[in-house]
Amino acid sequence: MPDRPRKKTKCNKKRDEGIMEKEQILEMARQLDPKLREIWQDLHRHPELGFEEVYTARKVAEVLRGLEMEVHDQVGGTGVVGIIRGAHPGKTLLLRADMDALPIQEETGLACASCTPGKMHACGHDAHVTWLLGAAMLLSRMRQELHGTVKLLFQPSEEAPGGAQRMLACGVLKDPDVDMALAAHVSPDYPAGKYLLQTGPATANPDFFTLTLCGKGAHGSQPEKAVDAINMGVKVYELLETFVSRCISPCTEAVLSVCTFHAGTSRGAIPGSCELTGTVRSFQPQVQQAAKAFIDQCAKAVTQIYGGSYTLDYRIACFPVENDPDLICSVQAHTEELLGPDAVLTQADRFMGGEDFCFISREVPSVFAFVGCKNEELFQAAPLHNPAFRLDEAILAPTAAMLAYNAVCLLQNGAR
Repeated sequence: MPDRPRKKTKCNKKRDEGIMEKEQILEMARQLDPKLREIWQDLHRHPELGFEEVYTARKVAEVLRGLEMEVHDQVGGTGVVGIIRGAHPGKTLLLRADMDALPIQEETGLACASCTPGKMHACGHDAHVTWLLGAAMLLSRMRQELHGTVKLLFQPSEEAPGGAQRMLACGVLKDPDVDMALAAHVSPDYPAGKYLLQTGPATANPDFFTLTLCGKGAHGSQPEKAVDAINMGVKVYELLETFVSRCISPCTEAVLSVCTFHAGTSRGAIPGSCELTGTVRSFQPQVQQAAKAFIDQCAKAVTQIYGGSYTLDYRIACFPVENDPDLICSVQAHTEELLGPDAVLTQADRFMGGEDFCFISREVPSVFAFVGCKNEELFQAAPLHNPAFRLDEAILAPTAAMLAYNAVCLLQNGAR
């Protein structure tokens, strides 16, 4: 990676000028490491789906109340908000973690594997909760160094959309008004100890579609009497695979994936309907529009040829998370100060996943970081949303320190 200028900040002041030394923060984080691993393992054993995070929320609230801070639970359903007010006046920073798991059967073989069949923390939200609790532990000891307020937002239902919107509707950006926000997400694409802090969009537009093709069923021995929905589905699938490269430039950052294909219930009957579901990922509204039009055109052409019909449900779930250009520079610099310049990555392929943190980033200047969690010496890396997904627990304490240090510095410096 080419060298780049390092942004100077005021955050490496001596403790007697109001900022705790970064070495002290790292040492406190190291002391917390066993406790954070214990919390993470407990959360990993007890995954809960969106708006069902009762156990997780109860544990979060219990830890926060033990730190003698203002705590609000049952926010937007199962959300929890902790508020740390500093000894000095200043702005308000929001730190956010999502809490929900996925409907996936775990296959990691971990001693702390999920105790709930069919549910797993396959996206690392248990780590997000843990390191935000770690940041809360650190910040609760640093109130005298804190200029302003830190809101700790533990959000339900990121995977099944709705969590961020519910919490916003409950006024989590108010009283006191939030000036800026910071969140982080695990990434098995990068080694443990690396932090991707990239300018521009951190996540993509996640659109979802359901395409239903309708024909006419018939006995399997008399296909000439059918309007074969499977046949139509296969033809449409083949056409959809040409969207990227034949309809838009292969240089465009876009993905169209068919993820399910359902038709029929009997070995002896040709089904009369077929359903394809999938997702489109992009960064530009014109790509969204082109993808929706292309799916519609493909379905229309195929069903006209074979004498069928179709319905298309195309939904835009959320928007890209945009990293604020000024705030990202500050977070990059503070993270380098704390963990060293080699810990920070600023250039990588765009992440095509979606994130409902976008609803917060559209309201206040925000940064969304990716935390490398891969350790090939300990285990074989698996992607997010995979039954074998694992992370290196060693990332928990440093990331807690990274969030806490950024909170103190951003508020001290009066960042946007």
